[in-house]
Amino acid sequence: MSNKDIILVGQFGSPVGLKGEIKVNMMTTSFEVFKNLKNYYNFDGKVAWNFKKILFKNNKCVVQLEDYFSKEDVIELKGKKIFSDKKFLPKTKDNEFYINDLIECHIFLKDKSSIGKVSSVQNFGAGDLLEVNYNNKFILIPFDKKNILSVNINEKEIIAEPLSGIID
Repeated sequence: MSNKDIILVGQFGSPVGLKGEIKVNMMTTSFEVFKNLKNYYNFDGKVAWNFKKILFKNNKCVVQLEDYFSKEDVIELKGKKIFSDKKFLPKTKDNEFYINDLIECHIFLKDKSSIGKVSSVQNFGAGDLLEVNYNNKFILIPFDKKNILSVNINEKEIIAEPLSGIID
């Protein structure tokens, strides 16, 4: 299985109660999308998690895993990322992209000069930022209509017009 075939769908949070339930910070578009996935596992697929229950309690996703029966059992999961197969996720709409599809895209300015490749996508709460190694330093380009003019996933190309100060 390649990294392009798996998508980050959540991250385990804090235990809930004493019976082995744990919060999940979902990274899907909705609870229904998360709940209807077929597989849940760690980043390399070597550890699979089977959920007995997936609930939406107090505006939070809470799961109970098979073979986890107490708070002590699930505490080790806190912070671990949850992945699933891309094929089980909904198709993207126009101008929607999975983060994995943006990684390794070449970023060019309007004049076709290269800025570099997307090494990761960060989000600190105010929107997605494309992380790029430019002139031996990492820069963050906001992934919005002001800074990104076009994205061609098939060609792995992004045309950008970063705001003044981002690259100079």
